[in-house]
Amino acid sequence: MQKAQDNSGKVSALADVARLVREDFRRRAQHVGLTQPQWRALFFLSKSPGLNQAALARLLEVHPVTVTQLVERLVNAGWLVRETSAEDRRVVKLRLTEDAEPLLEELNRVGELTREATLAGFSNTERRQLDAMLARIKHNLCEGSQQSNADSATAQPTKDND
Repeated sequence: MQKAQDNSGKVSALADVARLVREDFRRRAQHVGLTQPQWRALFFLSKSPGLNQAALARLLEVHPVTVTQLVERLVNAGWLVRETSAEDRRVVKLRLTEDAEPLLEELNRVGELTREATLAGFSNTERRQLDAMLARIKHNLCEGSQQSNADSATAQPTKDND
């Protein structure tokens, strides 16, 4: 029983650190005037231009209707455009505008301040070790998710006893 509690504490600590990092970033980025979902959407679209709204919803972990409203606000602000795909006119891709560039530069600057505050006191070696360990954790979870999906897809339905 003690072993399970020890592991639970480690996972809880990861969740707490992630929350604290987001809170630090949010506090530092307050002057930009964006909500967390807005700056996260801009960040994802800067890394993966041309995402559709469904993919963005998955990355933001929100319902597609929420992303529709979010995208509308970003389009109205002039930071985002919707483009119809040349291959399939039903597909709408999202791209950042040039007006979003200064905003992204500021968000990147704030992100660097948060990273430095988060890792203060860590040597370069410790930072590389942490990066490697977090990458392994992410890999483990991604592999586990894929395995769970495969297990679900191959599971045989059970027959009800009448």
